[in-house]
Amino acid sequence: MQYPNQFHGPGNGGPGADMTGGFATCAAAMVSIIVTPAFTEFTMPYVVTLSEDQYSYETVDLIAFAWQIIAWPMTFYAARAAITAALTIAGVYLSYRLI
Repeated sequence: MQYPNQFHGPGNGGPGADMTGGFATCAAAMVSIIVTPAFTEFTMPYVVTLSEDQYSYETVDLIAFAWQIIAWPMTFYAARAAITAALTIAGVYLSYRLI
């Protein structure tokens, strides 16, 4: 039984359904594991300084903790978008070069 909003066919998978998406996801996970600590260390003083002006010390600690958790998905999705774009550009370049 098919429902009206159910899609079938190619492109109906997750981020690893095609080779480019799977490679981009795996590479982004590796890149984000390396980049996230540096990103957090660089941005944490700004986050703490901005939140100290508005919130109490207990809330600042909670915001700092939340920032450490939020930093990983931010770097992961930024890396995944960059890698996907780079793979697409490389594929287009190679196809034009071979034609």
